[in-house]
Amino acid sequence: MAWLGFVTLITIYWCIFLAVVTGRMGWALITGWLIPIFAMTISFREGMMVNGLMFLICLLMFLACRKSMTEIRGWNIRQRKKHPFLFWTLYVFSFLLMFYSIAQAQIQGYILNIQGWGSETLPMLRLHLTLLPLLVLNYFYTRMIYTAIDRMKLKQRELILLECRCFIAHETGAEKIARQAHFLEGINNGITYHFKLTKRTFLMLKKEKTLKLQIHTGLFGGMYIMELDNPDFFKRVRRSDRKVAKIGTGLFLLTVAVGVAVFWFLL
Repeated sequence: MAWLGFVTLITIYWCIFLAVVTGRMGWALITGWLIPIFAMTISFREGMMVNGLMFLICLLMFLACRKSMTEIRGWNIRQRKKHPFLFWTLYVFSFLLMFYSIAQAQIQGYILNIQGWGSETLPMLRLHLTLLPLLVLNYFYTRMIYTAIDRMKLKQRELILLECRCFIAHETGAEKIARQAHFLEGINNGITYHFKLTKRTFLMLKKEKTLKLQIHTGLFGGMYIMELDNPDFFKRVRRSDRKVAKIGTGLFLLTVAVGVAVFWFLL
């Protein structure tokens, strides 16, 4: 159990670190699937039962959400086909799995039983209030799963963009509000394409006026930038990469030290 907790802690650190470096808060959100597992390793005592189904659900859902973000430098999901029935079916399915996992974690004593499971009269008001943030969070998880399905089969094609412009703004187009992101805009055959970028990709491409990109198109039409072949792009981020590597290594060693102290000396 100590090794499981240690690996889970390192994985949580890595996801949060990627969220900061790439600017994709989805990396931090998916750690929500690891919380029941981490809580189980922290709270586990002799005589307690290990809920294997809860562990399997959380692990598989974490991997499914992770699949939607790995190896992507830029993405355009607004132009892909929308399938409302599939999306909301996935939403209900994902929520049921999330609800089961959190409920079991509380029932088994892994986390604080704030919803009141096991009491003679289940406090319905408290239960409903705690469901609201889960319903909102599950919307983002469903979008990730939808993207993971879109990426199950990718077709590659070349896309040449003219009059490229990189900018920082909110997804709605506003430029001076919170939760801003990095974008690339370019024209091909009279059509304007918008790609949301990671921080690193933004630094690579912000000076380019013309781009030749290898685009991977998914099952539903989502477009993903997964490769950048020009070596000059990587020279532009070499300094920031070194800085990130130093900070990341230092924080990683600190996380390892905390994990060793917690799981092998304090528990």
